[in-house]
Amino acid sequence: MGDGIKTPLTREDLLRLIEENGGTANGLNLSGKTFESGIDLRGFDLALIILEKARFAVNFVRGTTTADVGVQLQKAILMRANLQGASLRFAGLQETNLSNTNLTGANLSDAHLEGARLYRAQFDNTTNFQGVSWGDYKIGEELDGKFDLAVDACRRLKVWYSQAGYSDIAAKFYYREMEANRKALKWRSKHCDRLALEILRVLFGYGERWRRVLISIAVLILLFALTYFVIGSVWEWSAFCNSLYFSAVSFTALGYGSWVQMTNGWIKGIGAFESIVGVSMMALLLVTFFRKWTR
Repeated sequence: MGDGIKTPLTREDLLRLIEENGGTANGLNLSGKTFESGIDLRGFDLALIILEKARFAVNFVRGTTTADVGVQLQKAILMRANLQGASLRFAGLQETNLSNTNLTGANLSDAHLEGARLYRAQFDNTTNFQGVSWGDYKIGEELDGKFDLAVDACRRLKVWYSQAGYSDIAAKFYYREMEANRKALKWRSKHCDRLALEILRVLFGYGERWRRVLISIAVLILLFALTYFVIGSVWEWSAFCNSLYFSAVSFTALGYGSWVQMTNGWIKGIGAFESIVGVSMMALLLVTFFRKWTR
């Protein structure tokens, strides 16, 4: 039987302590206690437990392909728990409910937080998220369809990573924040607002997907080329190649495209419009590209 000081607490010890606490973890104070390495607490209801500065030892496996193993808390409930200053390195926290949990000063380095719920979880610059595995960066609130809550959690994670100097990860959470916002708007906003966000997502991924701008440019040039080809009087392969060249030149040359000397009013109008679109898209490409690579 462990006491958490001289001898680490085991899963059985924790079950006994919860039973002695009236069958609930609410208010159970295990501050400063040490738990055995790799302790399996998957599915436990530990809501409102106090684990301030608790230490969850890591089972280091050297010389093998097995990863280091920390406390296993997958799908556990830790709502409103006090984990201030707790050591949770390599912890398995996949799909764990950490809503309103105090994570101030907690060490979560190299932990697994795929699908974890983090709405109103308390963390600041003393919390360590270095090396955390987020999977596809979709947090539990987004997976649950609670998009308004996901926006708040992603925004605060974005700020944490940005201040910590991890701009690439901050960008990931910025994208998830915008995606959650877009999904939330589907249920409570006007069509024009939803359409605007859809355009931002498709064209350049909210400023984080510069390759999408390149694809959009190629698609637009091809669509305008098809338009010129249909309007033209000669339907031959050489005519389509000329239309494609005409479209590419017009797309990148405001006021100086091949359409300038055309007599067909429709072609001149479409060419002028394509030039305006082209200049806008080229500017968008530059902004997105430099945003990505000059952080």
